[in-house]
Amino acid sequence: MTHERFNQAQIEARMKSIPQWTCDFSNASISNEWQFETYKTAIAMLVKVSNLAEIQNHHPEITSAYTRIRIKLWTHDANGLTNKDFELAEAIDKLVAQEF
Repeated sequence: MTHERFNQAQIEARMKSIPQWTCDFSNASISNEWQFETYKTAIAMLVKVSNLAEIQNHHPEITSAYTRIRIKLWTHDANGLTNKDFELAEAIDKLVAQEF
């Protein structure tokens, strides 16, 4: 299943719904980073995000460095950003706000 790649205007409009995220226009990706108090909490967040990714069938690049988790999103089959990326970013933000 292919997804429509967003143009710059569409990306800029959608970025307003995820203000903590950063857009890298040169690599057509969005990313965010969180710092947690403990390693255990960071890993708990990573596991919950992996469950969200499975549900949405959209798998981010995740980097874990002790108490810091970094997530990068883009849609591989569109070679850029699509609605899938923003939906998952919004779901991750909601998860973090509710549980961490």
